[in-house]
Amino acid sequence: MFYLGIDIGKLHHAAALIDSPGNTVAVLSRFPATAQGFDKLLAFVNQHLPDTAKLRIGMEASGPYWVSLEQWLTTRGFQPVVLNPLKVASLRDYGVRGSKTDRIDAVLIAQAMRWEGSQTVRPAVSTVAAELRCLTRLRVQVVKERTRATLRVGSLLTMVFPEFVSLFPKLASPSALAVLNAACSPGEILGLGEERLTHILRAASRGKLAKDRARQLVTLAKSSVGTVSAALTQALRLLLAQIHLLREQITTLEAQIARMYKAASVPLESLPGTGPILAAICFSEIGSLHRFSRASQIVAFSGIDPKLRQSGTFVGQVRMSKRGSPYLRRAVYLACQSAVRTDPYFKAIYERQRQRGKPKRKALGAVMNRFIHVLYAVWRDNRAYSPLTPA
Repeated sequence: MFYLGIDIGKLHHAAALIDSPGNTVAVLSRFPATAQGFDKLLAFVNQHLPDTAKLRIGMEASGPYWVSLEQWLTTRGFQPVVLNPLKVASLRDYGVRGSKTDRIDAVLIAQAMRWEGSQTVRPAVSTVAAELRCLTRLRVQVVKERTRATLRVGSLLTMVFPEFVSLFPKLASPSALAVLNAACSPGEILGLGEERLTHILRAASRGKLAKDRARQLVTLAKSSVGTVSAALTQALRLLLAQIHLLREQITTLEAQIARMYKAASVPLESLPGTGPILAAICFSEIGSLHRFSRASQIVAFSGIDPKLRQSGTFVGQVRMSKRGSPYLRRAVYLACQSAVRTDPYFKAIYERQRQRGKPKRKALGAVMNRFIHVLYAVWRDNRAYSPLTPA
């Protein structure tokens, strides 16, 4: 058996070939991340690999730069293994020199493949899950950008119209955004008038807010101590336009995510606290249930597993490792926040942990652990979740 380790870079990669005893056979110190570069890698393998020898290929998951090479190798009949960068880093720290080069990393990746043997082989993520993961992660980033833009709007409003925030504490609400898109300064509010504001508020809030709130807004605008600044007002308008665009993008992404997830025919949305979006995140991050032989492996993959630090007589606090997928961990966290309120089974687990003196977060962590075990069973049996009897 021979092992090919590939160190991934943005524009160039490096590769090293070792044999079963761990001896370095050859090193390809640099090849570009292009079709010509990939052909160069294949020629390197054909030149140094004996005809009857078996080959296993491993690469480090460095950002998104490994994806094209992994797909290229897969289409040519290879089964490349993508390694966690933490593993490669730990091997690098094993040495006393602490040196780091592309060549050294390529050799370390090959050695990691040799040491772990067949344990490194994992079934590939399904194509649907991979496509869905791209969209769900993009949605997370777009939501974060919307949040940042909303916070900046709030910061500017404290200078332009500070009283507005007291009347609309949730600036991301449809009513607040509708008013700000129509008028984002005290002068513009007064220019609209109470009747026009009433119409805007009634439409945005579906009848919940109307004349009284419009009257309050006009009163605050008349006595506002906000700064009159054309530049600040223009900055507000640009940020509001950005938020509007981001909201449209989120709507488009969520519709596409829901369609793709429905086509996957996995009943994870039946779990308490989930819907199509959270279920799609769980499905896409796990990728394929065949990658895990038991639920505890998914618990570790999500970073919910406990981490204990102990040395001699010192025993530290037990915390979540948080070494897995942050997207999966957050999706499970959000689902469990709702599940402990709406589902008797998960509520009983949470309350039992609280009665034992556990803080709220640790109690919720226990719920998250159990939630993943239930998720595993639902996916494995391909059967919708039915409420469980509290233990």
